[in-house]
Amino acid sequence: MTIFYIVIAVLVLLFGILSYLNFQTWHIVTVLATFSAFFAAFAFMVLSALVLKTQAAWRADYQSKTETHARLEAEVKALETGVAINEQTGRIVSNDEPFASVLTANAELKRVLHNRGRVWRGCQAGQLAQNSIDVVMPARQPDPTNPMAPAPSQDRSLAVDTVVYAFGEVPRPNGIVLPGVYLGEFIVTTTNFPTVSLEPALPLTPQQAALVSKGGSWTLYDQMPTDNREIYAEMEQPEVDRIIDDTFNWGGGDPAVAAMLKDQFARTGKTADPNDPPATVWKRVTFLKDLSVDVDSDSDVTGPRENFESATGLAVAPELKQGAATEFKQGDTTLLDATTAAELSADGTVKIEEDVYLRPLHDFSSEFRFAYSMLNSVRDQIAAYQGEITLTDAQITRTQEVTQRREALGMSLDNDLNNVTNELEQITAFNDKMEAHLKTVLAEVSRTYRSVQTLREKLVETQEKLKSEIDSRLTADEQQTTL
Repeated sequence: MTIFYIVIAVLVLLFGILSYLNFQTWHIVTVLATFSAFFAAFAFMVLSALVLKTQAAWRADYQSKTETHARLEAEVKALETGVAINEQTGRIVSNDEPFASVLTANAELKRVLHNRGRVWRGCQAGQLAQNSIDVVMPARQPDPTNPMAPAPSQDRSLAVDTVVYAFGEVPRPNGIVLPGVYLGEFIVTTTNFPTVSLEPALPLTPQQAALVSKGGSWTLYDQMPTDNREIYAEMEQPEVDRIIDDTFNWGGGDPAVAAMLKDQFARTGKTADPNDPPATVWKRVTFLKDLSVDVDSDSDVTGPRENFESATGLAVAPELKQGAATEFKQGDTTLLDATTAAELSADGTVKIEEDVYLRPLHDFSSEFRFAYSMLNSVRDQIAAYQGEITLTDAQITRTQEVTQRREALGMSLDNDLNNVTNELEQITAFNDKMEAHLKTVLAEVSRTYRSVQTLREKLVETQEKLKSEIDSRLTADEQQTTL
């Protein structure tokens, strides 16, 4: 940079000397014009250099900002869909985390909401009266992070005849209130926000009636919560055992069943035992080649959603649809049911590594109804047994009276027995005589039958002879007539 300044100084000095020498022969206007033109050219050169320097700086900044924009745009796209292409570099940008993209997070959220259904927490239940109970729904609070947002709608979407499952809320040691006690299945009879009237879908058992009469804070679901292996997979086994113990201690359950459940949870995901039920044994497989599997059904759910998908195993509900086939790459490992694993192993798609035990999932709605029906059945049987005991006692009394009367008639019955014995002997003798006579008659009938058979054969022979004579005579008469 110093050399540049020296060159400029030398040029200015030379121009000054030349201008001074030319001043003696040039007109003053010419000298001034030349002087101005020199400095104008010099200024233009300096400004041009500055412009070029500024343009180079802005061009470098533009290139840097373009690359940053392309990188950030690819990252945003990857956050939205999980994978994107950097338009500047042509490289693929992807997020391999389970919920690293908005698309996968939304899909998982839809699946969770689909399995859970709608839920209303913090409902205040009143007293059970005339087989009905009023529940006050909590008001929706405005979003504190968006004070300018309109007030939230208070419509709870609980139409009349909606079936809901009620759970009593229980505060946890950490202060969080969660559903803890199943109260039963109810039907919405009237809706007058914020109050909703419910009636039991099934007659309440004494235990249910005692729990419902306590009122308190309830959680309502429009779908019974479903069992899920992934929830308990993140828990340590002692915590799972504690939950099972608390549940069975509260309900007075069978300790043997609790121990069986603990064993199921402890063994889930581990090597299966040869004696395990086939439905609980899955196959851990390694893919030997790529495989694409369609998981979405062509049809959509238009009516009320059922608790389960179609028998084909394909997703029918829109919120469960993946939107693309599931891709397995060579070397991937996963768990498959025994039938699917055997089919894919037969065509060389997978290699079966080991048998894995997965605990059976529970359909709580069906199991609660089954338990309810079994409880009612047991009560009916107890009532029936009590009635039968009463009838049996009365029958015992009557039987004792009959026994006394029959004992009084015992002697006469003995005499009658002797008479019957004598008559039986006489009848036996007469029967033997009749059987001998029957044999004689049968022999005579047999001889008669053989005689009749012989006469029949002779009669047939005679008829044949007469027919032959008649035919011969008829032929002679025909011949005579012809002549």
